Amino acid sequence: MKNKVYSAVKLPEETIKILQDAGIDLTMHEEKTDPSEEEIIDNLDGVGALISAVNVDISKKIIEAGKDLKLIANIGAGVNNIDGKSAKENNISLTNTPGRNSVASTAETAIALMLAVSRGLLKNQKLVREDSFEGWQVMGFLGGHQVSDKVLFIDGFGNIGQEIAKMAKAFNMDIYYYDIKDRKNFIEAEERTGAKFIDFDQGLKIADYLILQMNYTEDNHHLIGKKELSMMKDKAYLINTARGAIVDEDALADALRDKKIAGAGIDTHEQEPKFNQRLKELDNVILTPHIGNDTYEARIEMANSAAYEVIRLFEGKDLENVVED
Repeated sequence: MKNKVYSAVKLPEETIKILQDAGIDLTMHEEKTDPSEEEIIDNLDGVGALISAVNVDISKKIIEAGKDLKLIANIGAGVNNIDGKSAKENNISLTNTPGRNSVASTAETAIALMLAVSRGLLKNQKLVREDSFEGWQVMGFLGGHQVSDKVLFIDGFGNIGQEIAKMAKAFNMDIYYYDIKDRKNFIEAEERTGAKFIDFDQGLKIADYLILQMNYTEDNHHLIGKKELSMMKDKAYLINTARGAIVDEDALADALRDKKIAGAGIDTHEQEPKFNQRLKELDNVILTPHIGNDTYEARIEMANSAAYEVIRLFEGKDLENVVED
């Protein structure tokens, strides 16, 4: 197998040096854009490893064109951008990059959105920009709610969900979680974070804050829709740092418009890189452009992690972050 890799994403200089120092022949998409399917295919001749990322679709056509491909090293925790079935049929391993910095950065984003939307920071920033602040009053703007001592329900209790729970302890929150995996997998995490398992529907009903942090699958497409939103408190807030398609965005826009819930903080969007126009027009929602792990620390760690998987492949060593079925 040739030590040749194609990266469908522009990599940090540190990552490029890691690959070059290992004697790997690297070809890379040089722009901060998504390469076309044709461009990727044109660069797969003799390539043993493909570095991709969650923003790049790796289709069946691409996979079948990579006659020498043995590995797709995906930068990101999820791999729903890759045709996993085709990869398996062609004996191509998939790896992801669930690094510590990525986990921490995404958890920070969830907490930041929870705080920002709960305290109405965007609305209050507008007062400053418009010079319409008339001074402090006891019965002031009443622009939000505190998060301290409230009920937090986390749907998806993997590494990021557990990190969110750990951070939320600082606010003395009453923390609950739900996960499709058997509860026995989370006993240690419960002890470490103080989080308590709860049925999904019950969690929706009691939550002051709902944070979505599960992987996206066909089974949880639009998991949060009109029915689920109607089950939430009218003073509850929804935070989505998972994947956009988990939420029915039009149903969310209806709920926010009609004050069925108090607000939302949305970092991931169903039609990325486009945003739901109805949500953009509301003042009780904060929309961020999928910045969950968009920190220097996380992105460099993730890119380096993918590079080390490529190196392990070419050195005949076991891969560390293989994504199973």
